[in-house]
Amino acid sequence: MTTTPPPEPAETPDNPDDPGPTPRPTTPDRPAEPEAAPQPTQSSPAQYGQYGQYGRPDQPDQPGPPAEQYPAPGQYAQYPPPPPLPPDSHPTGPNGPGYDYGAYGAPPVQPRNGMGVAALVLGVIGFLIGPCSILAIVFGRIGLTRVARGEANNRGVAQAGFVLGIVTLVLWILGLVLLANRS
Repeated sequence: MTTTPPPEPAETPDNPDDPGPTPRPTTPDRPAEPEAAPQPTQSSPAQYGQYGQYGRPDQPDQPGPPAEQYPAPGQYAQYPPPPPLPPDSHPTGPNGPGYDYGAYGAPPVQPRNGMGVAALVLGVIGFLIGPCSILAIVFGRIGLTRVARGEANNRGVAQAGFVLGIVTLVLWILGLVLLANRS
């Protein structure tokens, strides 16, 4: 029956006289080999203060590429500045080129379409009740002014109310003149 040799005692970092593992000599035809990681012991689990099955923290489990060396502060690579952008590549706001940061986050303004709608309704009612056509003309004009300032977006409704107000007022005036001439 063959027996395996007992495992070597684990190296402890407590020993200051231990210089650590000695590097193997290298020759031009034989490159240096990475050191093997310590084999885990199966006799007992790692105790507090001892290294577990993955070896010492300063020895990686698997050999890998060398750690990257970072340049000293102030010695970073200098890159040239980016080329200038064409003039039409960024938006232009009311405060000059660039983004208009003043209006960012402002709630959207609801359109004020009430006067245009009121003008259209009063223009239709003006066929039955004559004085409503005067209000249709006034409200239609106010609605068109709001559309021109950008406060409303119902130009067609306000214009229809304004025109209906004029038409119904003219029809009512003609009807009153014809009724007055008949008597």
